[in-house]
Amino acid sequence: MSEKNNNSVWVDTRGIAEYFDMKPNTLRKQRVKQSPTTLPYHLIGGNVRYNIIECEKHVEENKKEF
Repeated sequence: MSEKNNNSVWVDTRGIAEYFDMKPNTLRKQRVKQSPTTLPYHLIGGNVRYNIIECEKHVEENKKEF
């Protein structure tokens, strides 16, 4: 993950996809399936929002060592 200039810790699906270098559709599919790899998200006014700090923590906690 590279350092990015973010004005806010709250981003939409496209923003978190760019941050983690993923495709937005991957995140949408994970939300529907509620897989263990689903990043934590919040519904705010009917809109999906991700907290970058929570997502980074989730990724760090669920990282597998090879």
